[in-house]
Amino acid sequence: MSEIKPIAGVDYWPNADEWKKQPTPPPKPPSLIFHAILFLLVFTILQVGWLLVRDNNFGHFIRGDLTVKPSVSLINTLSPSIHASALGNQIKAKGGGLVIKLGCEGVEALFILIAAIVNAPLSRMAKLNGILWGTLLIFVVNQARIVALFYAFRADKSIFHFLHGTVAPLMLIVIAGLFFHWWIVKNSANKPVAESV
Repeated sequence: MSEIKPIAGVDYWPNADEWKKQPTPPPKPPSLIFHAILFLLVFTILQVGWLLVRDNNFGHFIRGDLTVKPSVSLINTLSPSIHASALGNQIKAKGGGLVIKLGCEGVEALFILIAAIVNAPLSRMAKLNGILWGTLLIFVVNQARIVALFYAFRADKSIFHFLHGTVAPLMLIVIAGLFFHWWIVKNSANKPVAESV
C-alpha cells in the first residue's frame, strides 16, 4: 500500500459532505474590456440608428417639433417683442435667428449617457429610470443651450462662435457625466447591504 503524500499549500482535504457545505463563490465581475466593448456597442447601435433616420420625417420631427418649437416658445416667453417663429429646423426672428443643424439636437450626449447607464451595475428598473430622467435632463439642458446661443448670436457673433464651438458641446457632456455619477451613487446607496458570513 502506497503512502498518501501531502498536498503542498492545503491544510486538509475535506470529505464529500464538507464540500457541499462550502459557500459558492460569487461570480467574477465582467472585465473592464467587456464594459468598454458593451459601451461602444450600445453607443454605435444608437448612433447608426440615428444616422438611418435623421434625414427622414423622424429626424425632422426631432429637430423641428422637439427642438425648435419649444425653444421658440421659451424665447417668446422671455422676450415677447422678438416675435420668434419656428420654420422646420429654423428659429426665425428679426435681428437674427438660428438653424438647428445635425448635432444641435443633443442626441450624441444622450447616446453617451444611455450607453453608460446600460453598462452600469444597476437593476433593470434603475437603468430604465436613469435613461428616462437622463433623457429629460439632456432635453432641458439642450433647450437652454439653444436659447442661450440664440441670444448670443444676436448680441455678439464672437461669443456665439465660442459658445457654439467649445462651451456648449462640453457642457452637455459634462452634465451627462455628472448625472451618470449622481445616478450611480444614488442607486448604489439604495442597494441592500449583503450580510457577512
